[in-house]
Amino acid sequence: TLAVNRAYNIALAISRTDGLTLAPGERFSFNQVNAPYLKSKGYQLAPIIGASGRGYGGGVCQLSTTLYNAVLALPFLIDKWEVHSEKGVDYIPRDLDASVGLYSDLAFTSLLDYPVRFSMLSQNGALTVLVHRAQAQ
Repeated sequence: TLAVNRAYNIALAISRTDGLTLAPGERFSFNQVNAPYLKSKGYQLAPIIGASGRGYGGGVCQLSTTLYNAVLALPFLIDKWEVHSEKGVDYIPRDLDASVGLYSDLAFTSLLDYPVRFSMLSQNGALTVLVHRAQAQ
């Protein structure tokens, strides 16, 4: 079903993003790590916010949105960020939404003087994203 595919797409994006380390001054781009959102890249057809209502990679925006909210309180420079539409999405207030796709990306630069690591988990329909200090490499 499309809901199962959505969960699969989220898990796939987590597998590509979880554990990444961002060095001081380094820029992170969600699309650079996870796009293109195509069947050939392993994504499945799932619900999306858009004209057709479904597309490959549907669901990954919930991960980008959760990551965006995790970094908002940290000294990160938000380089690129967009909401889905004027209406936003139903799982978070409009201004806290972070759309990714062909025309949108979530990108930010760490202003911290130490590296950070992303830890992500999807469990029982809930996403958790932690950003914590990483060991210097």
